[in-house]
Amino acid sequence: MNEYLIALGGNLGDAPATLRRARTAIAALPDTSVTASSLLYRTPPIGPPGQPDYYNAVIAVTTALSPLSLLDALQAIENCHGRVRLEHWGARTLDLDIIAMGTQIIEQPRLIVPHPYMHCRQFVLRPLCDIQPQWHHPLLGKSATSLLATVEQDEGVALTMGEIW
Repeated sequence: MNEYLIALGGNLGDAPATLRRARTAIAALPDTSVTASSLLYRTPPIGPPGQPDYYNAVIAVTTALSPLSLLDALQAIENCHGRVRLEHWGARTLDLDIIAMGTQIIEQPRLIVPHPYMHCRQFVLRPLCDIQPQWHHPLLGKSATSLLATVEQDEGVALTMGEIW
């Protein structure tokens, strides 16, 4: 069994409900269980202007799926929830990203772990700190808490308080 950290986000439709359904769908994958869920955060969008705010969370899962099998399953869940890839960083119903697999490093054409931008995104780090504040980035050698403090110092706090989802 492998442990993965997965970021969930969305800003179209009833995003909190979509994230709940996605978490349930992930838990229903073969030999997979959700072991922790962060609070749900509302965050300003990154990317093209005029988008609604996002809702973001992070979950921890254990699964027997390989990294690419999990990626395929997550993309299928996105597609089932109406995900359409029209614009880079554009509005979306659901975004599921594998952000980490313990402290392993994966560099493949379809998958880079840890996620290449996770260390500079409050909307990933804040919910990650809810469930694994001492997780260490294997390339940067810093904890999630330390990375979040750096981002908040540079940008200020840009998240609406979390809620149970």
